[in-house]
Amino acid sequence: MDEKVLDQEKDKENSTYETDPEKASDEEYRNFKEEPGDDDGENRHPIKKHSIFLTAMFVTKFMIGSSILSVPQIFKTFGIINGLILSCIFNCTALVSAYLLLKCKDITQRYSYAIYSKITMGLTGTILTKLSLILMKVSTNCVHLIVLSSLLRNILLTVFGQENDAFYFHSKFILIIFALVLSPLMFHKDISGLARFTYLGVLSLVILFISTVILFIYKNYHNEITPFKQDMLYIKGTYAEMFKCFGGYHNAFVFQAQIFAIYLPLYPRSTKNMMKSCLIGSLTSSIIYVSFGLIGYIMYKDNINDSLIKNLGEELTRFVKENYVMAIVLVICELAFIINSAFSSTLGFFIAKKNLIGLVKFIRKKLDSKKNEEEEGTKLVDMDDQGVALSNEEKGKENKKEYMDSRGEFLITLILYVGIITVALTTDKIVGLASFSGSTVSNFICVLSPGIFYLYFSRKKPFNITKVLAIYMLFLGSFLILGYFGFNIYKILH
Repeated sequence: MDEKVLDQEKDKENSTYETDPEKASDEEYRNFKEEPGDDDGENRHPIKKHSIFLTAMFVTKFMIGSSILSVPQIFKTFGIINGLILSCIFNCTALVSAYLLLKCKDITQRYSYAIYSKITMGLTGTILTKLSLILMKVSTNCVHLIVLSSLLRNILLTVFGQENDAFYFHSKFILIIFALVLSPLMFHKDISGLARFTYLGVLSLVILFISTVILFIYKNYHNEITPFKQDMLYIKGTYAEMFKCFGGYHNAFVFQAQIFAIYLPLYPRSTKNMMKSCLIGSLTSSIIYVSFGLIGYIMYKDNINDSLIKNLGEELTRFVKENYVMAIVLVICELAFIINSAFSSTLGFFIAKKNLIGLVKFIRKKLDSKKNEEEEGTKLVDMDDQGVALSNEEKGKENKKEYMDSRGEFLITLILYVGIITVALTTDKIVGLASFSGSTVSNFICVLSPGIFYLYFSRKKPFNITKVLAIYMLFLGSFLILGYFGFNIYKILH
């Protein structure tokens, strides 16, 4: 009888931390597991503790990537006033989305898009969510790698010669070199293993910003910047340009797909602390985006394309011949962004890898479950090695196995990495990948889904302001997805 009581108390303790892991001890939390594949491959690896400040740096790094080079084009198209308004709107939208996901975590005590999708949208929704996460990270990863190799090629061509057709200076070759350099980082088990690189990534953003300001002051002092005009405050682009830029700038504030990977190492773990980190990180990102966008627009307003890479390359070439000091400043600026792109690529690959491994685990789990159901329907008796019939309990232990061993995860990681590099090398043939991902997939993941999740999980709760925000995200996500999907189809047909 005493043993029964002890067993009941033990079960009660286990159920306490399994249903409320945030209140569990560190050791209990490490042992807390979702079903295989339901947590996108996290499965509670031992984690390091991150402060609110370091978590905020992760938010900043996930927000700011290669998209920063396109921000001056946003201000040129929408004007300075509307560009500032858009920055506020997108920042608030990102915070609302993060808040809804954290509220879903509070209600369900689960930490995964996959679980939320399975509960709200079933098996199809789970697979669609996982595939969307993978596609979004793969496409953005390719962009990071392309920008990284192009910037480094600018420096090498300018400093060491103008052999544009030389193979060893070609950006594709540079990309392969960086792929080899970054490859060891791709096999980290947990995002906390990359934490020490976060400081380097954020430091590179600071250097990029300071170098750009120095360049702006220098050009302004030498009257190389055309005077400010009042029409710069207002919209100057066509409807098509505005629509395209709107989506691009919106995606610059996306980080919600990684929110649980950022949240899990946070200590102490709580919604309040995570929202503090999100607020600090998003405000930092907004300041960098707005400052870089305004400076870039004012400096290159007469010659702005979709990215400032070309402008920076031309400036570097000119300053090498005319002014060595400014050439060094510009080299530092480009090197800082190279570091930033390399780190963003590493983080992006980490998330893509986790989701792909989680998808494979999920599918294998479903196939094994179906197979077990079929076996239970037969009248065959399972035997052990000695030919003795096994009990149901022994049969369960005998059939118990891992859905993915370390060799399988290593193989998936390697194949995914080679695939991303291959896509990046042939990007001229698949230009629409990043556009499609940004306009549809990211809006599904980061705008529409949080609204669906919260409205479902809070359906028994009274109507409140949080539900109003969820409805707003639901309509906004639907509008953006339909709008950009239609816009891309129209461009293809015409």
